[in-house]
Amino acid sequence: MTSRRIPFEQAVYGSFPFWNQGYAILAHSPGCRPEWLAELRQVCQRYGERPSADVRAGGIFALPLVNGPWMIVRPSEQGCDDQGRPGALGFHALFVSTADYRAAGCNPFGFAAVLQSEWNADTRVLPAGVCVVDVRSDQTEEPRSHRIAEAVARGRRVALQTDGPIDALARQVWGALPVSARKRATLATWAFGNDLRFDLVAVPRATRLTLDDSYVDIDSQEGSETQHPRTRDRFGRRARWVLFGLGAILSGVVLHFTLHRRSDTIELPSVSVQVPRAPDPAAYGNEATEPDERRRVVEALISLTQRFGVPVPNPNVEPAELMMHIAKELRYRGPLLTPDDRTRLAGEGGRNGRLALRWDESVRRYLDDRPLPDGFARGPLRWQLDTLVWSFHLDDLRTTHRTASEVVHALADALAIDVPVHSIPLAAHFPPLAAYETFLTRLPRR
Repeated sequence: MTSRRIPFEQAVYGSFPFWNQGYAILAHSPGCRPEWLAELRQVCQRYGERPSADVRAGGIFALPLVNGPWMIVRPSEQGCDDQGRPGALGFHALFVSTADYRAAGCNPFGFAAVLQSEWNADTRVLPAGVCVVDVRSDQTEEPRSHRIAEAVARGRRVALQTDGPIDALARQVWGALPVSARKRATLATWAFGNDLRFDLVAVPRATRLTLDDSYVDIDSQEGSETQHPRTRDRFGRRARWVLFGLGAILSGVVLHFTLHRRSDTIELPSVSVQVPRAPDPAAYGNEATEPDERRRVVEALISLTQRFGVPVPNPNVEPAELMMHIAKELRYRGPLLTPDDRTRLAGEGGRNGRLALRWDESVRRYLDDRPLPDGFARGPLRWQLDTLVWSFHLDDLRTTHRTASEVVHALADALAIDVPVHSIPLAAHFPPLAAYETFLTRLPRR
């Protein structure tokens, strides 16, 4: 049997010329859960900023929801919005349960035929649907697809800068991937940015990409897996664990400096420690923020609060008030491992010890040891965002290549955890670990 009937729920999100709601959910099928629609909004807001007016949306992307099914989405151009502004986008999303996605061969391209691009004022309710999916995989013909598939199968990621969607190439990559890799691999055959860190993504050539060391350059050495030249990793996974363990042996003060070193430091007269300083508002000038960008920042901040379970006191809140609320509420104020604790865990803790040290590193991002400075509410928006990022010990996110709203999305991703959280026996000997587990359990995962 080469085809399967796969049920799906569906929804449409976007901005359209026939209504005045801005970017919002246009319609959805009855089986869509509120959390699915909320995450659809969050994901679509991170599709990226159009790099130039002549670049058009297209392709498809697929990824699993945090607490739900797989989502397969087609972005499309909708012309002008209701205010006559060009560049409005629509997103048609299919929600497919994990079991049904596997029954479909974990092949998002099997659903392409039912994804639509055109909507009108009569679109208010959508039905649940069934898609007949061919579970056979496309044959792999292009040599590059083999190299991409090998990288993705090893748990690496590939980003390509192209002139348009890579649907044909991606189909061949998926045909070459083992099912074990397709079950987890995310994909965007075309996006305006890579804020969602897809396993395979194509973006316009004009897009400025910042890639971490999980990405590889599949064209640098034919037939072998190499890392992107801007983020080349000289060490293997095992060597990185060794270095991490050695770093834990350092004193708490030196470890703190190592994790959060910055060039803009001040030196305290009584000790030799260099303490990172908050960004200087004078360096940002009085640059005005466009109303649309300010609106996107508010939407991104509200999305962050929803993702992390931080209640918003006022739906019409200003960006600065939202940031101060996040900086106050999203904190860890419990006990911490001592430097001696970390030394013991690095030397004798084994696998659970390494996990405990990763918990410790994650929790320390949330410490309340970098309060927002006086006058925060009166500063420029970009300075406020960089200062919020600084307060969570994420100085590396303070980059100018991101838009203001992209900074918020990057902050949300960086604060989400990528570490397993479960009870470990070491908590009996290291009491802070119980508090770590309680705190980390309520945080979203990447």
